[in-house]
Amino acid sequence: MLTRFGQWAGFLEIDDEVSATLKEFSGVVLPHMESIMDAVYSRITGSESAMKMFTHPQAMQRARERQKYHWVEYVFVGNFDNNYQVATREVGQTHYRLGVDLRLYSGAYSVVLNEVLRLTSGVLNPADLTRYLSALNRAIFLDIGLATSVYYESLVGALEAMSNEVNFALARAGEFRDNETGKHISRMSKMCRALALAIGKDRKWADMLQIASPLHDVGKIGVPDQVLLKPGRLDADELEIMRTHPGIGGGIIPDNDSEVIRMARRISLTHHEKWDGSGYPAGLRGDEIPLEGRIAAICDVYDALVSTRPYKAAWLAEDALAYLRDNRGSHFEPQLVDAFLSILPAINEIQREFADA
Repeated sequence: MLTRFGQWAGFLEIDDEVSATLKEFSGVVLPHMESIMDAVYSRITGSESAMKMFTHPQAMQRARERQKYHWVEYVFVGNFDNNYQVATREVGQTHYRLGVDLRLYSGAYSVVLNEVLRLTSGVLNPADLTRYLSALNRAIFLDIGLATSVYYESLVGALEAMSNEVNFALARAGEFRDNETGKHISRMSKMCRALALAIGKDRKWADMLQIASPLHDVGKIGVPDQVLLKPGRLDADELEIMRTHPGIGGGIIPDNDSEVIRMARRISLTHHEKWDGSGYPAGLRGDEIPLEGRIAAICDVYDALVSTRPYKAAWLAEDALAYLRDNRGSHFEPQLVDAFLSILPAINEIQREFADA
C-alpha cells in the first residue's frame, strides 16, 4: 500500500503545498459537511441499484457517518499520513465485502465536487478558488485510486487484481482529471468490443479489449492542469505537451506478463496513430499500428464527436459518421470503418443505454 500511495501521489503531484492548500480552505467547507452529505445521500436514495446495498436504515446511517469521518479527518484537510493509508485500505476492503459498485464511489465524489463549487464560488476569489479546486481534485483522485486499488486487490488473485486495478482505477483517474463524462469510457469500451466481434475476433479477445480500452487516455494524469483543463483551443506548444499523454500512459501501465495489461499499454501508446502514418507519437502506418489501437481510435473519436464537451457541442450522428467515411484510409483503417458502419444498430444501442444524464 505504501508503494502504491507513493505512485499515486507522484502521478498527481500530491505534495506539502497541496496538503497546505486543503488545510487552508478547510474552514470554508467543513462547516457545511452535513449539507454535502445530504446531497450525496439524496443521490444514493434516488438510485434503485445503490439502495440495494442498504438493507436497513441503520446500515445507511453507519455508512454515512464513516464516509463523513473519512472526508473530514483526511481528504478535505490534506491529511495523507499512515493512518489515512490504513483507513483507505479499509474503505476498499469494505466496499469489496459489501459489493459496493465503484461507480457509486466516484459518483459520490462528483456530487461532492458540485457542492464544494457551489459553496466556495461566492466566497473565494477566482485565484484562491482555482488553487483550492486544483488541490481538491488531486486529493480526490488519490482517494479514489487507492480505494479502488484495494478493492480489486481483494476481489481477485494478484495478477488479475493488477489488471483490473489498472483498468478501473487509472481509467477513471484520467477521465476525471480531463473533465470527461462518466459514461464515455463505458461507451467507448463497449463499442470496441462490438467492433472486435464484427471483424471476427473471438469473444475472449473482445472481452480483453473491453477491459483494456478504457485506459487509452490514462496518460492525461501527467498532463499539467493549465493544458489539460484549458477551455479553448491549444496553442502549438500546448498541443505538443498534450501529445505526450500516450507516452506517459505507456509509462504508467506496467510492462507485465498479463495479456490484458499488455493490450492496455499498446492501446495507450497507439490510439492517436493514423492509418496513413500522420499520427503520433511514433508515426506508425497501416498494420504497424496494433489492431487494438486501430479499433480504439475509431470508437474513441466517434464517441467524442457525438458527445457534448465544455469546448464543443455534440455532433449529429450522421455528421460524425461522415467524418469517419471522409477519413477512411487516412486516419482510420478502411476495413474497420466499414465494419463499424455495418454494426450501427449496436453502436446506437450502446449510445442510448449509456447516455450521459
